[in-house]
Amino acid sequence: MSPGPGSPPHLVELDVRFREVDAYGVVWHGHFLDWLEVARGRFAAHFGFDTLATLERGYRLPVVELTIEYRRPARCGDRVAIEVELEDDPRKVLAFRYRVRRAGERELLATARTVQVLQGADGALRLGWPADLVALREGMRRYSAARAGEASEPASGSEIQKRAP
Repeated sequence: MSPGPGSPPHLVELDVRFREVDAYGVVWHGHFLDWLEVARGRFAAHFGFDTLATLERGYRLPVVELTIEYRRPARCGDRVAIEVELEDDPRKVLAFRYRVRRAGERELLATARTVQVLQGADGALRLGWPADLVALREGMRRYSAARAGEASEPASGSEIQKRAP
C-alpha cells in the first residue's frame, strides 16, 4: 500500500498480490471490497473519523448498502488506485463513492458506493448525530465538494468527447 506522506487522503494505491487472483488469473471480486475499506478507512481517518476513535466515542458505523460495478479485470502485478469521496445523501448516513483504476494508465476497473449508518454502542440506530461527528462528516463533505469542483473545471483543448450511439 502506498498512502505515503503527502499523498492526498482521497487516494490509495495498492499492488495486486498473487493471493488475490483466482483460477482465471484475475482478481477475485471480493478483494475489491477490501480495497474499498482500506480507502474509506484512510480517507475518514484523515478527518478524525477513524473506526477506533468512533468506537471509543461509543458509536458504530456498519455498512448497510454496497453496490459495485466491475468494468475491467485487475491482474497480479497491477497497481490499482482507489479514489474515494463522500457524496451527498438526503438521509442521516455516510455515503461514499469509489473509483478503482489501474494506476498510471487510469483505466477504470470498477465503480462502487457504500452507505453506513450511525449506531450507539448498544446497536440502536442514531438518527440525531452528535455535533462532533457532524463536524467531522462536514469536513469530509467539504473536501469532496472542493475536489468535485476542481474536476468539473474544463480542461484546455478539447473538452468534448464524441460517443457512438
